Amino acid sequence: MSQKGGFARNVKRAAEIGCQTLQFFVGNPTGWKPLVLDEEEAEKRRLVLKEHDIFPYVIHSAYLINLAAKKEEFLHKSRLLLQQTMENASLIGAPYVVVHVGSHGGRGFKKGLELFISTLEEEMPNWPPGVELLLENTAGAGTSLGGSFISIGNILKALGEDAPLGLCLDTAHAFAVGYDFSTTEGLKKAMGELFEHVGMEKIKVIHVNDSATPRGSCRDRHAHLGEGFIGSEGFKAFFRYPWPDNIPAILETPEMGSGWDAINMERLRSYAGKQES
Repeated sequence: MSQKGGFARNVKRAAEIGCQTLQFFVGNPTGWKPLVLDEEEAEKRRLVLKEHDIFPYVIHSAYLINLAAKKEEFLHKSRLLLQQTMENASLIGAPYVVVHVGSHGGRGFKKGLELFISTLEEEMPNWPPGVELLLENTAGAGTSLGGSFISIGNILKALGEDAPLGLCLDTAHAFAVGYDFSTTEGLKKAMGELFEHVGMEKIKVIHVNDSATPRGSCRDRHAHLGEGFIGSEGFKAFFRYPWPDNIPAILETPEMGSGWDAINMERLRSYAGKQES
């Protein structure tokens, strides 16, 4: 959504097309300087969200954060920015913060994952209670980590069942890596791997996006629902799985005005409604 009009106006716009949950940034998503919420501003935002019955709401961390960064300075800045994001989430009452798994920067996948895991292990004790960090699966381009469900499962297992961690499943990213969400058989295989290595209970948020690029492209390009390579039939099959009733499903479709937002919402509801038939 466009950020024009400020926080309250955008929450109202979302509610007008039937949104019951939202994802938003606190501060500049492409900058290092975090917005530090004070109690007064946090209370204003909580009241606006409550007024429009929006819950749960999800904070997406800044894109620059990389907890597997090769350069020490970059890693240090990533830690500080994530910590502030977790504190902002706690203050505003958001139960989840989404972060991209990051990039190994050329040091190799094994070392990158090891650093990512050790960084989380060191940082978790500093986080405020009541906020979970959700690892978002990536599109698998270049040196990025966390494209496969197996790799994310390995991270979660290494840090233990009690760690305040989960998965934010992005459908377009999974498709870009090579998981076939467009066919019943492909989806069955992909979901089997997801449930085996991550587990349904660890999937806390779903980013519902069609893919503008073919399966296996490793390109992160989102499309409107039913307009991309996953397609309507793929999403109908996806939502036949027994997802919890209260799991947030977030649209990250291209920003093209409220007309397309409403269309995507209508399609998402129709796909999810297939569970009841």
